[in-house]
Amino acid sequence: MRKGFSLIELLVVVLIMGILASVAMPQYFNTVEKSRASEGIQTLKTLRDQQAACITKNPDGEGCMQGAPGNNLFTYADGINGTESPICDYGTTAGPATQNWEYWADGQYIVAIRRPCNKYTLETTAYKSNWNDPEVNRIGCSNDGDKDWCAILGCVVEGNRYFLQ
Repeated sequence: MRKGFSLIELLVVVLIMGILASVAMPQYFNTVEKSRASEGIQTLKTLRDQQAACITKNPDGEGCMQGAPGNNLFTYADGINGTESPICDYGTTAGPATQNWEYWADGQYIVAIRRPCNKYTLETTAYKSNWNDPEVNRIGCSNDGDKDWCAILGCVVEGNRYFLQ
């Protein structure tokens, strides 16, 4: 009497495991990316809140946009600690950078760039000359690479822009 498995049985098991892995791995990587995106989203919201606090003090928005005299959103950003140097050349003023994100201020917009620099960017603003503009206080997404990360993150399309829900 023989004990053990035949070569065919082992190959079938390996084939089934390979098929399951090929289905599960892309979903796993998308889930990991969504969790990394939450870091960028939370930091953008904090920076946007600081910009909104500035606007509350100055209703005309004077001095609340990057580049205005005496304004640097990143100087007063509580709880945003980046330890790496920015490597993506994007906006006017570079802020903190982490392993996954770089933060920039470019005029009224605050931008988070997903590292490596060719993945996708998130941006928001609390200031707009037209307060009814649909971009105010929302987080927009732009795909920089070949993959449609904005759709994977659950953004909705409005016109020609992606916005997080």
